[in-house]
Amino acid sequence: MQYPGYNNSKILLTEGNWFPFRVHKLLQLQDNEWYYILEDINGLRHFISAEYYKMYGFKPGDEISCKIDKVNCTGRMFLEPRHPHYKEGEIYSFELVKYPIKDDPKIVLVRDIFENNIEVLLFLNRKIASNEVKKVECIVKSIKKGIPKLEISSK
Repeated sequence: MQYPGYNNSKILLTEGNWFPFRVHKLLQLQDNEWYYILEDINGLRHFISAEYYKMYGFKPGDEISCKIDKVNCTGRMFLEPRHPHYKEGEIYSFELVKYPIKDDPKIVLVRDIFENNIEVLLFLNRKIASNEVKKVECIVKSIKKGIPKLEISSK
């Protein structure tokens, strides 16, 4: 879906593409939650929850790159700022926190650079052989709300 903006701008913002946004300000709304107000290239403003991106270090005036994840039927855009460390499709080493998790030998718990614990599914009866393993190589499949979605690397 494309989002031309309410001002009939000539710049179309399209789902799945990256665009520059300016961090306008940080604001607390009536729900007592904090939000960043981002301004797009058409001058329109959009809200994203500050909770998900508090470790990104955004400040008013910063220009950041955001992927347009979705534009819903009312025209609301869902944005995902570029992660400061991880890139989709790349392989990274993650600290192994717990194996197995929830008494399921197919799920491990790893920790990302911001200390978020992330569950990762082991595919095709793959096992982590030893309790001495401290790191696991994972592919970043996507990033949602600042948290990487991971898959164990086959390399």
